[in-house]
Amino acid sequence: MAFWRQAGDIDYRESILYSHWTIVLQLLKIGIDWEAIQHFTEDEIHLILGVEMAIQQKQQDQQAREMAMSNMSSKIGGF
Repeated sequence: MAFWRQAGDIDYRESILYSHWTIVLQLLKIGIDWEAIQHFTEDEIHLILGVEMAIQQKQQDQQAREMAMSNMSSKIGGF
């Protein structure tokens, strides 16, 4: 695919097709049924992906806080 080789060689149809299938794969990966995906509107897809990204960000923030607390407690215990 030209999309992965050189960005300057991508035509708009290939870019749209790549984006479409990337989104479909993301939806499938989070567990949404293929049949449901076929009936979603663009707004519904944006909402679903936005919520999924917000959940992932919240989980990453929680993990970062837990790591920071763990590092802090190990430093305090080391004195």
